[in-house]
Amino acid sequence: DSLPASDLALAQSAAPPTTSSSACSSGFMMAFQPLARDVASVPVFMSPMMQCPMVSVAFDYYDRIMVLTADGKNLKDQKEVFLAHCGFDVDDARFLIVGCQDVPGYNAAAKGEKVNVEKVTPFICELVRGHLDKCPDIRSILLECTELPPYADALRMATGLPVWDAITCADFFISARKDNPRFGLNQWQNDWDGVVNEYTLGQNLTPDERSQAKHVT
Repeated sequence: DSLPASDLALAQSAAPPTTSSSACSSGFMMAFQPLARDVASVPVFMSPMMQCPMVSVAFDYYDRIMVLTADGKNLKDQKEVFLAHCGFDVDDARFLIVGCQDVPGYNAAAKGEKVNVEKVTPFICELVRGHLDKCPDIRSILLECTELPPYADALRMATGLPVWDAITCADFFISARKDNPRFGLNQWQNDWDGVVNEYTLGQNLTPDERSQAKHVT
């Protein structure tokens, strides 16, 4: 139902000090959005489903949006969470929820195994095209699941439709902090020197905070 405030504070302080935002890639993390937001000092976007309100207002009221998810039933079970925290109503006829639970090879994700993306890609595209044939009023696709972004480009090519996922969600927030090189003030940010700063999860925690953390060694 909720996480102890101490756990949330630890999660926030375990992030690198240069963090500009916090992101997660699964729709089911939406339940933790208000909890993480309360302790974070940077923007928090726990789910690609946060893009639903923005995508929905970009199209005609009678246009539909396909939400591709690992399991359609499990997503619908989160109805109250999505409605409360990102304004997404799973019962809204505009959103067609399509589960991938029966896609050959995709169930490896549910087993905690690696999915063969190359093998599964044509089946994902076939699933989506089948629904497009039945519902030609679908104008865009949103990928809810962590495992789905690798198929985004294939779906864009196969359908010609815009596809949103966890990557487009992160890009949206990141763009708000980046220099726009086309006009305005330029070079106000230092160019990246190409060196990746090594970071170990929780390295900036105090000994007391480290003793409370379950996943920091």
